[in-house]
Amino acid sequence: MNVIKTNIQNLAMLSAVITFASCESSKKVEIKEDGTEVIEVRKPEQDTVNKVAKPEAESRSVSGKVTKVNFGKDGYTAIVSTASGENYAVTISHSNLTDHTQYKEFKVGEELKATGDFWKNAEAENQITARKID
Repeated sequence: MNVIKTNIQNLAMLSAVITFASCESSKKVEIKEDGTEVIEVRKPEQDTVNKVAKPEAESRSVSGKVTKVNFGKDGYTAIVSTASGENYAVTISHSNLTDHTQYKEFKVGEELKATGDFWKNAEAENQITARKID
């Protein structure tokens, strides 16, 4: 019975030490000459752990014939075949366009010209999130 009590006391002491150590790591303590303490607690916006630099998106324009349209909940993706034979999946939605009044539903066979954020998906296919429809 004493062994269990000792183990519980050890666990409680370890928990207390960990708690105090973690609390102290977020404080900046300054002791003045008169013996008083000035404590500055780090604010969440000062935390740098969750701040990851986002790479600047490459902007690219594409024009060509719409060969396929896949509708989604907020817009659609038009597969565009360019004159040079490249294919682009152009995602068009109200929320991504800088001017929402430009939104238009293109049909297969129509010419589409759009400018937006260029990226490649996991299969290395060309993707554009349309910001402007020309």
